[in-house]
Amino acid sequence: MIRVIGRNKIEESISSPCVVRELYSMFKINPDEYVVLVNGDPVTDDEIIKPDDNVVLLEVFSGG
Repeated sequence: MIRVIGRNKIEESISSPCVVRELYSMFKINPDEYVVLVNGDPVTDDEIIKPDDNVVLLEVFSGG
């Protein structure tokens, strides 16, 4: 299951393995604004994710 958490909340599934960087175009999000966690661990954009992985794209907020 892939969850995008931020201004918009999205939940999707994938049917075959893909690379994290593909998720940015899939969800039309800016990679500079998100941290990606796979099964609870932070990963890089070249990490391969499988359909049974728990993936969270967490939007990074800043401000004062």
